[in-house]
This record gives sequence, structure tokens and C-alpha cells, in this order.
Amino acid sequence: AKHIGARTIGTASPGKHDRLRAHGLDVAIDYRRADWPEEVMKATDSMGVDLITDPLGSKSWKAGYNLLRHCGRLGMFGASEMSSSGPFAKLGMVKTALQMPFYHPIKLLDKNRSVFGLNLGHLWHEGARMNSWMQEILKGYEQGWVRPHVDKVFTFSQAAEAHRYMEERKNFGKVILTP
Repeated sequence: AKHIGARTIGTASPGKHDRLRAHGLDVAIDYRRADWPEEVMKATDSMGVDLITDPLGSKSWKAGYNLLRHCGRLGMFGASEMSSSGPFAKLGMVKTALQMPFYHPIKLLDKNRSVFGLNLGHLWHEGARMNSWMQEILKGYEQGWVRPHVDKVFTFSQAAEAHRYMEERKNFGKVILTP
């Protein structure tokens, strides 16, 4: 985003704000505050945003859609709200699924907005497309504008610990599993 000149706004817990700014984030907002959408609108002079990438799920998709400016896009690439454990996990998944928003085509047209989803697991048949994307990412890495941050490395035998680490939101950056 910064490579193409975008102003970036992100949500994270306050403990990660300074590190995110050091990595180029312009505006850091605490997602746990009820008024985080108001903070986004304040940061954009009430204009809204052009693009939201959201891995969370139903509640944040609804809020994100309402933050889009004309011709804005909401990209959904996960539903981590649905991943939980414990005795009531399945009930929570059903509740989250029932709360997912429905985007009616007429309303999308009227608001000049778009919504899209991305599941890389369903793109195996798109090898040429995936390769072209990967080449751009590698070019960005070589040029220095793609700078992945590895937070922690776990062995395969520590996979459960790695998942717990991420579920507890301790990671800042990527968590890597190695043989």
C-alpha cells in the first residue's frame, strides 16, 4: 500500500501500535474500542476508505462496509471470528455465520461499493495467475518495498503451541513452522 502511495489505517491492540507505525502504518486504531469506526472516519475527514482487507468476519465486515467511500472495496480473506475452541465453539460458529451480512446487488450499485472474497486454497488451478502475483511480491522483496516480518519460528512438533500463540494474539508478524 505504501509502495503505491496509499495512506494506511490499521486496527490492532495498543501494544502493537508503535511497531506498526515503525513498519509504515500511518494511523493505528484500537479495534477493541467501540468507537473504532468513528476513529476511521475521523482519520479520513469523514470521507471513508478506498479498500478494507478483513480476515475477521461478520461484525467487522458490516462495520467495514459502512466505512467505504464511493468506489470503495471490501476484501474478505478469512473469518477468524469463527475459529474458537471450547465446549460452545460450534454454537459460536453458527451464531457468527448467521450474523454475516448479505450484500444486495442494487445496494452495491447505489452505494458505488464492491465486496470480494479471497481463498487462496481454491486457486490451485490458477497457477499462471498465482505465479505472476508471486513474481511481483518477490520483485518487491528484492527492491525492498516488501518487508515481511517473522515474529517467531516453531518446529512441526510445536504446531499446537504455534496455534495457541496466534490464537492468543501474541504474534506481531508471521509465525513460521519448520520441519
